Amino acid sequence: MMSTPVNAARQAARIAGRFRDLQGLRQAVAGVGLLLLFGLEMTFPLSSADIRAAGIAVELWELALLVVGSALTVLAFLWVTAWYRRHYGEVEQTRSQKRLGKFIGGGGAVAFILPFEIETSAMIYGHSVPVNLMDFTLALWIIAYWLYLGRPFWHYPVLAAIGFGLGIASIAGIPPATFAWHLREATLYIAVASIAGGVIDHMILTRSLSRSESPVGLES
Repeated sequence: MMSTPVNAARQAARIAGRFRDLQGLRQAVAGVGLLLLFGLEMTFPLSSADIRAAGIAVELWELALLVVGSALTVLAFLWVTAWYRRHYGEVEQTRSQKRLGKFIGGGGAVAFILPFEIETSAMIYGHSVPVNLMDFTLALWIIAYWLYLGRPFWHYPVLAAIGFGLGIASIAGIPPATFAWHLREATLYIAVASIAGGVIDHMILTRSLSRSESPVGLES
């Protein structure tokens, strides 16, 4: 049977290897920003025809609120990043970790942009996609992120399963099979998943550091 010091050493190595990824409050802040975006999506028109009918004043208000919300989200993200650095220090990532992190981040962007482009193309030609592809692709990306982060972080498969469930429900027309509702649902899903996953990651990080009674990172 493996000794407790060995288990503790492996846990510390796992946390150090994913130290930046486990700074979950940054992820939660991004999720709050997506919730604000969801609010805009529910308030303002999304289809090209509805936008034209609403007029230029509505478009300008939507753009202004989007810019302000994005700026606040970025500022909050930077503040939380600095807070982690002050309280827990930093861990220098290896080149392979940086490359893998960029690849995972790029994959997340593709998981949203690709089905989004399919939905918008269908809308332009007067059609609608009968299934919310964004739910499926985002859920698949969450599975990939889980494999990257480590299998002990079981909450990510649960969040992915919710996405798959939403995608299956969309086949039955829940919500209505329109670009606007598919976008709203996907935005709300990834927002809630980001907040939930981020808060749990933060709890895992802080509990691990409290058990070790010392910061993992090195102060810069």
